[in-house]
This record gives sequence, structure tokens and C-alpha cells, in this order.
Amino acid sequence: MSILVLLEPELVRTTAVGASTEYVERVRTVHAARPGPGADGEPGDTTLCGMATGRMRRDPYRAPGADAPWYPPEWSTRVCPYCDRSLRT
Repeated sequence: MSILVLLEPELVRTTAVGASTEYVERVRTVHAARPGPGADGEPGDTTLCGMATGRMRRDPYRAPGADAPWYPPEWSTRVCPYCDRSLRT
């Protein structure tokens, strides 16, 4: 089964000085999704946990083997527990 790794973004305020506020985009959660119906490699409309994929960014990671996690190791603390559970069952 082909799984796509999607990164759910969040804006985090970094500074607020006077009327000026700066934000950076960070990763809130790492989700899994099945490919959409086309052959273009885009995800379907929802993740395995049911979230809309429209605002999410695709991560190019592919598990290097059957024993490897479906998500990139650097995002291990941000994995969606529902997507993870769905893939493990």
C-alpha cells in the first residue's frame, strides 16, 4: 500500500514589537494519506484520521523498508496517533 506523508502547518508568533508581528510556519502534526485517484502522486481529500489535506504539504519521505516507520524520523514527536494507529491495524 502506498502512503503519502503530509505535514500539517501551523503559524507561530515569533515576535511582537509595537504594531509589527512576525510569524513562522512550523509543522504541527505529521499525517498519513492514501494517494488520490489520479496518477499525479497527490493525496486524496482526507488523511487516514479524517482531516482535510488541502492546506497540508507533502513530505517526499518514503519508508526505506518494511520495518521502517512510515514517517520521517525527524518528525517522530509530531506523528498523528490516529493515522499511526490506522496504519498499524
